[in-house]
Formats: sequence, C-alpha cells, structure tokens
Amino acid sequence: MIRYLLLLIPLFLVLSCQKEEDSYISGLGFEDYYPVYNEYSKRWCEGKLKEAEETLDKAEKESPAAEEALKVVERFKRRLSLGDYFNFKNTSDLPGDLVWEDGLHQPEDSDPAAKKGGVFRFFVSSFPPTLRPFGASSNSGMRGELYDDVQVGIVELNRLNRSVVPGVAKQWAHSPDRRTWYFRMHEDAAYSDGVPIQARDYAIAAYLRISDYGNSPFYKQYLREEIAQITIFGEHAFSYTFPEPVTELGMYSKIGGLTPAPPHFYEEFGPDYEERYNWRHQPTTGPYFVKDQDIDKGVSVTLTRNKEWWGNDKKFYRYRFNPDKLVWRVIRDPNKSFELFRAGQLELALVSAPKSWYEKTEISKVYDGYIERHWWYNNFPRPQFGVEMNLDREKLKDRNVRLGLAHSMNFEKVIKVQFWGDYNRLPGFVDGFGDFVNPEVKPWPFAPAKAREYFAKAGFTEEGSDGILRKENGTRLEFTLSHFAVKRYADMMAILKTEAKSAGVDLILDSSTSVFTNAMDKKFELTAVAWSVQPPYFSFYEYFHSRNAYDEQGNIKEKTNNVFAYNDPQMDQWVSEYRLTSDNDLKRELAHKIQQQVYEKCVFIPGWKRDFERVACWRWLRWPKTESVNFCPPIVSYPYEHYSFWIDEEMQEETLEAMRTGKVFPEVQNLVEDYRIK
Repeated sequence: MIRYLLLLIPLFLVLSCQKEEDSYISGLGFEDYYPVYNEYSKRWCEGKLKEAEETLDKAEKESPAAEEALKVVERFKRRLSLGDYFNFKNTSDLPGDLVWEDGLHQPEDSDPAAKKGGVFRFFVSSFPPTLRPFGASSNSGMRGELYDDVQVGIVELNRLNRSVVPGVAKQWAHSPDRRTWYFRMHEDAAYSDGVPIQARDYAIAAYLRISDYGNSPFYKQYLREEIAQITIFGEHAFSYTFPEPVTELGMYSKIGGLTPAPPHFYEEFGPDYEERYNWRHQPTTGPYFVKDQDIDKGVSVTLTRNKEWWGNDKKFYRYRFNPDKLVWRVIRDPNKSFELFRAGQLELALVSAPKSWYEKTEISKVYDGYIERHWWYNNFPRPQFGVEMNLDREKLKDRNVRLGLAHSMNFEKVIKVQFWGDYNRLPGFVDGFGDFVNPEVKPWPFAPAKAREYFAKAGFTEEGSDGILRKENGTRLEFTLSHFAVKRYADMMAILKTEAKSAGVDLILDSSTSVFTNAMDKKFELTAVAWSVQPPYFSFYEYFHSRNAYDEQGNIKEKTNNVFAYNDPQMDQWVSEYRLTSDNDLKRELAHKIQQQVYEKCVFIPGWKRDFERVACWRWLRWPKTESVNFCPPIVSYPYEHYSFWIDEEMQEETLEAMRTGKVFPEVQNLVEDYRIK
C-alpha cells in the first residue's frame, strides 16, 4: 500500500493549518505523529490564551466576565508552562515524595463462592455495525458487551460504595495541587491475547483517537481540552495532568475508564482504519476476546475467556468474569427472547415490566423451581425519562407555556396504567446521584386548571370548538411530541395526548426511528428521549452550556446533548465551575443550583423512573451472597453487567436431569431490598 511520509511535509505548513494530522504514516505512526501534535497543542493553547487576554482587556473590571476570562488566562498560561502534551521520561523521574494509594482496604463486590466455567447465553436486539472500539458507529448498543463491561480501566469504581479501587494501575498518587495523577501498573498486566501492556500504550490510545483517521470528534475534543499532558515514566508508570485540580472521584470520572491500545494490533492503522478494522475485536485489558470464527454476522457474537488472564488472582477481579464463554444472540423481538429463555436457550430474562413479572413468569418451570425470580433494588443514576422542550421554538420561549405544559402531562396516569403502579415519578432531570440531587426539586403535578392559568398568561385565552386553546390571532395551542417508534412509547404518549386535551393542549404524536438523532440536532418541539448516565458525577456542561446550543454565528449547533437549546449566561458560569472544581462541597452546591434553575425555567417535564430490576433466570445462574454484597452491588444498572454471577455446571446438570425425571425444587422468588432508598 502506498503511504505518504508525514516528515516530508514542511512542519510549518502542518501547523499553520492547525490540523492534527495530514497524511498516512508507515506502520502505526505514533513516533512520527506525537511531536507534530505536541506543536499543535502548544499553538492551540497560545491561541486560546490570546483570545482570553483580549476578552479580559475588553471586560469591565471585576465583572463576572472579567473573572471568568482571568481564570482562562491563568489556565492556559499554566498549560503552556507544562511543556509537551506527550511527554516521555524514565521511571527514576517519578517524584519521590508521592503518597501512593492502592484501595485494597475496600470491600470486595463479588463472592468467593463463584465458580469458573460454563456458558452464559443472552441476547442483544441488533447486531453491532462494527467491532471497533472507536470511530464511526462504535458507540452501538453492543459496546458494553464487547468492551466497556468486560475490560478493566486504569482504576475502577467499587460498585458497593463509590470508592476507587485498582484497575490496570495497582497504585495511584497525586501532586500537591491535585492536577497531576500518577499511576503504577500491575507489571503482569496483559491484553486478552496475552501480550503485555506497556505504559506508552495509554499515549498510543490517545493518539489513535486524536488522529483524523480515527474519526472520533468527541475524543479529539475531550483529550485536547480535558487533558493537559500525558507523561510516560518507563514501562509501567504514567501520569495525566488536568487543567484544574480534581478529587480522586473526579480523576476516576475523567480518565479512570480509559484503556490502553495494543500497538501490535494497530500496526495497519491508517486512512482505511474504519474499513480495515471493522470486524476485528481489539484485545482488551479484560479476560474476554472474540475469535474470528465466533462472529456470525447478523446472528451472534461469542466471547471466550482467557484462562491465563492476569487479573485471575487480583482482588476485585478474582471472583468476576466467570463463564468460559459469553454468547450474545441477536433477537429483535423481546417476546421471542422470552420464549427462547423459557425453552432453556438463554440463561436470563429481564422481566421488570409489570406484564412480564406478574403474568409471563407465572409458569410451571417457575413453580417447579427450575427458573428463579429476583426482584433487586439498585442505586444507579436514572435515565431522564420524560419530555424535553426545545427553547429555540417560538411558542416554547414563553415560560408560561412551558409551565402550562408541565401541568398538562399526566405522568401519574402513565405510571398507574402502563407500569401498574410499580414505578415512581422522576423528581427532576437528575436522580440517583446521592446528595448531589437537589431534594427541593419535585415534579409538577397534573393540574389542568393550573395549566390553563399559565396558558392564559401566555395569551391562549380562547377555546375552540375542539376544546383546544387559541390566541386572539388564531394561533392554536398545539405541539408535536416526538417519541420512539415502540409500542410501549406509543401507548404512553397516547395517554399524555388524551389527558392534555383537558388542559386545552393538542399534542400531535410523531413516532420515529430517528427520534434521538433529531433530538440532538434540535429538530423537534417536544421530545421524549433519555440518556444512559454513569456515576459518580452528572455531566451538566454537555446538557446546559450555551456552547452546545448555538455556534459563534448564532446558528443551532447540531449533534450535541443540549437538546433544549439552553442559553443562559448564569447557567454557563455554573456548569463551567461545576466541571472544573475539585471541591466536593462546592460541586454539590453548584449541582443543586443548576437543578433548581432547570426546574424554575421548566425546560424538562419529569416522567417516570424504576428503582429496581427484575430478572428471571435458570437456577444454575448463581449470584453473590456475602456480608458485603447481596445478589449484585447496588451501583450497577442491569445486574448481569457486573459479571459477578457464575454458571454452576453441576447444578445445571442436576436441573436438566430433574426436568427429565419430574423432580421439582422449591419455588424461589427473591426480594433484595438491601439497597432500596426509603
């Protein structure tokens, strides 16, 4: 293959264009690339410093704008003083006065009774468009099964108590100002294919995502703006420097989940990366890998456990990742998946939906003890199920209209009818983050009379023959409500539409398979989408900073999570400060202020939440039960994602034999309320 050598391009041309990469380098290309990026990063920081100094000169002295500009000036002066973005030193250059932590005093979130072996079979609703961990389409619905849930980050979050525990790094420490965090790796850490992990592989992982070939705009921006420097100290130590100080949990939230990139795997990285690597599964820091013959396109993907994995005897990992194989079948119809589960072809069924729990699982195999049921309360951040409003649309710019809509949505009836009263009303846009959730924020109740009062203040005072309110000029009180093209959503939205008519509102329902894309592009009036969120902190900046609403010319900015087109200087200041501060008390105070403003401005109508998961599984699928953890640690979304379960092959044989001979076992319906928030 013809490759163009980047070194032949005059360096000043590369940098004058402010591009991070211009051509294909022979082999992996990291050695030739990082000096170019170092120079690019320096020039970018100089440009940002100049912009901030100009803003400071124009700002009124001691004004909020001047204070913010001064902080930016100091931030980029500090970054420039660090030197190169990619920095390489010897192990002996590590500061000698560091205080190293190892997290080994924290409780283990798995069970010593776990057994290795067996096969875990479950399903995904669609086949992944790629096996790549980054680049176009890599953030598919199967990303967790292929990578995130079955590998080990630099450090990990203890799912029992939100403490930081070892990952690939066995120890970590920080500089006195908490801006630089140092890591010592397990010397025996290796990829799932057995190749040792080197510290420089973390720099290579950054390079691959920064590169234009990687097509990862989010990572490109994140690594440039949130990481000030990456330093490699020999083979088994490295550090990340942040623009601002961070706490231990803040460090975890920024880089704890980052993983290295195996250079031997990416030797063919280049312009055709996405096509060349589309069906290659990258070796990971975890125990599972995908064999080429185990990719059955459109049908299934099977992961195989490396029995010699480096983490087999390490605390926090020795009793996890137990099955020898993980088989993920593509089953698009949830009803079919349950039938396959009942036939013994899947180990597990998710039965949190009321009809599934109260009706589908009322079968003889449950009564005879072959299938067991578990109702497990968790303490995981909740998705924002509800209705988002687009403040860029003319009618929705009026807060009275938004408040009227909030009182027009009968989510209480949705919960009663669709969820049989088992679910609860979501209190606000943020829930499940402990004391970072503002306890004063409550959902607006369904109150048609109150809704009409707000609509009247907005000028909607006349009622048409169809019961829908209008302005004197004939403007009708109607809104298009976009939602997923799923029957359950359609049924819920139909309830909202019917009930809203009593408040004088006409909701025009629009089901679409592209509802999420349209939401991020702000091509909607009202929409019902939700994001999966992760502990330990909620990321307010991406949802509410004006930078993610409009560009510098004032045009709508597409492909961002600020679906509200939220644009408020005070909010910009709060979310920026929240993102940068390492003071947990201040962070909590700011989180409460942000949530209060979102509530008062009424841009989101809280819907529903589920504080639990319900699963049915064959009795040979076993779960932890120790003094520390019952069934599954609480800070997990779906219990299987923690991989602390195991397959008891002896019990499997016993169960299959019992089914042949007619032997029965006691019925098991296990209620786990240990982690229920009262």
